[in-house]
Amino acid sequence: MLIDESELRHGHPLTARQVHSMLSHAASVDERGTVAVKTAAGAMLRSDDPGFAAAPAQLVGRPTSLHEDTSGANHDDSDVLVINLASVRALTKEYGSERDPMRFRPSIMLDGPDAEPYSELTWPGKRFSVGEVELEAVKMNERCVLTTIDPQTYEEDPGFLRFMVQRHEGNFGVYCRVVKGGTVREGDLWQPL
Repeated sequence: MLIDESELRHGHPLTARQVHSMLSHAASVDERGTVAVKTAAGAMLRSDDPGFAAAPAQLVGRPTSLHEDTSGANHDDSDVLVINLASVRALTKEYGSERDPMRFRPSIMLDGPDAEPYSELTWPGKRFSVGEVELEAVKMNERCVLTTIDPQTYEEDPGFLRFMVQRHEGNFGVYCRVVKGGTVREGDLWQPL
């Protein structure tokens, strides 16, 4: 996790809540534990490269340090967040303004001709397969303030979270736990088990 080393927030985790431009970067960890960060400009930074520790500070424009999050305090409820693009389209129509699916920071986005809006509301407790992976839907994702930030422009729309709470009890997308790990590729079939 990225720790803020600036004077006013020294020692606290740094997220896109504080630095909206962090939404433009994506991080992953490979099987050897190497962290890779794809920047907004498309560059790839790897933790096994010299100078990696200094790179995040340059990307976010403030002093930072990297720490392993052994407590899980900087981790969402579950490992995988799944959203249904039919639901995103329905939500866009309800709200009356385009909603970029990346606003919800999903791990997996589902779509297809048979996609039904809000069908994921019935998923908690059920198991699914996608690619080589088996997932169990745990619970709906209660959305936070990050959904009010456009991931492309960083413009804030506080009314969106109020709308989500009033119309959808603040929930959108479903958290899943990994039952069986493996690889998921674009185009893999999502199926109930």
